[in-house]
Amino acid sequence: MARPIHRLSARAVQTLTKQGYHPDGAGLYLLVGPTGAKSWVLRYQKAGRRREMGLGSTSLVSLAEARQAAVAQRRLLVAGEDPISARRASRAAGATFGDAADAYIESHKAGWKNEAQAAQWTQSLKDYGPARSVPVAEIDTAMVMTCLRPIWEKKTVTAGRVRGRIERVLDWARVHGMRDGENPARWRGHLDHLLPKPSKVRKEKHHAAMPYADVPAFMATLAERDARSRRALRFTILTAARTDEVVGADWSEFDLEARVWTIPAGRMKGGREHSVPLTAAAMAILEPLSRKEPPFKLSENAMLFLVQKPAPKGLGLPFTVHGFRSSFRDWAAEETETPNEVVEMALAHAIRNKAEAAYRRGALLDRRRVLMEDWQAYLGLAQSGDESNPE
Repeated sequence: MARPIHRLSARAVQTLTKQGYHPDGAGLYLLVGPTGAKSWVLRYQKAGRRREMGLGSTSLVSLAEARQAAVAQRRLLVAGEDPISARRASRAAGATFGDAADAYIESHKAGWKNEAQAAQWTQSLKDYGPARSVPVAEIDTAMVMTCLRPIWEKKTVTAGRVRGRIERVLDWARVHGMRDGENPARWRGHLDHLLPKPSKVRKEKHHAAMPYADVPAFMATLAERDARSRRALRFTILTAARTDEVVGADWSEFDLEARVWTIPAGRMKGGREHSVPLTAAAMAILEPLSRKEPPFKLSENAMLFLVQKPAPKGLGLPFTVHGFRSSFRDWAAEETETPNEVVEMALAHAIRNKAEAAYRRGALLDRRRVLMEDWQAYLGLAQSGDESNPE
């Protein structure tokens, strides 16, 4: 005896509130969720496997439309096709590289250090990756090489990052049924036969550092004008911090009463929480700032542009922001008698020596506070802090 169909009515669809599956017949169900939300589901079996296919919310799909959709999917079954696989293939056929890149970034950014990392992915793929409008299923080795070849020798580090990002996006697209076959951006056993190794193209360059003897005058130059990037750079130099640690800082990380900035492990290069003692000069920069937004809300390159861009937009200097950490390290080694483990801890460097690493658990914060206050004094800033007035 055939199972009854069209068991539901439009009125029932509106009034049913009991959580669970309510059959209409021939595999079509009205699903009432825990929150009361209602949607259509088609249940079927394919190759002995039970499957469930969503057909849309009742707010968008009427009972009559759901029945029509269910009939269309059952026809695919009769023809030997799996409706879910067919729908995925249809979606994949229209997916572009831009679609896949956006979806990959969205699904991974929660695990990244900060929003700036997502912005870097988006911008680098937009600038150097395949055209966003290209179907992701059609990207091949020739397209990848067209992206990489012009920048492989001139911008080797950037090119390496772009290649890795293209590879990850294409892997994501393959897992989600948007493309098949080998990844054309894979390095080992593929592109390594077409491009020279990055280490052979351009040797690693260390961050250009200002001689520490010139840093006090540079700090005075920064203080001549009050601007967000100048304040951030002065704070960066005073704390010997990394750029991303500063621009990604949140007020919740600061204990102004204890004068300590605690950077969570998720934002640290080494993956370990790092506490920074704040000197009077650093506190003088922080205290007047608005609490309605992060203290140093800037792009990751804002301070670098300030240092390197020609006047009037920048200072036209051949140094990097990261290089000021080297300036601090050289000053500490040549002008102070501070133990190496204290300086390394101030820079949040990993300490490989087990005895030195154990020293971390001691009263190192107080020792580092003395070091940072000596650095403040060397920079020509009074114990009461500098006299800056934020915008």
